[in-house]
Amino acid sequence: MSDDLRQKIIENICEEWPTPDGYLESAAIHERLRSQGVEVTDTVLITTLSELATSGRITLTLVPGGGNNPDQVPVQSGATIQDIEDDLCE
Repeated sequence: MSDDLRQKIIENICEEWPTPDGYLESAAIHERLRSQGVEVTDTVLITTLSELATSGRITLTLVPGGGNNPDQVPVQSGATIQDIEDDLCE
C-alpha cells in the first residue's frame, strides 16, 4: 500500500470525525474514497485501520462478516472506529 493511500484514508477519517453517533464505520470511509475516485479494497482499508489501531492512533472494533444464523443476510466484514487520537488530524 502506498503512503498516499494511507494518507487519503486518514484524511477521510478526519473529515468525518467526530460523528453524531460517536463512531465511524469502515463502509462510510470506503464509500467516501470511492466517491473521490480512489480505488481501495476492503482488505487494504481494514489492514490500514488495524495498523492505526495497533499503533494507538485509533480505537477500532472489528466486525466479522457472515453470521451463524442462516436467516440473516450476511454482512460484509468491516470495522468501526470508536475513537481517534487528537493529533491524528493535525
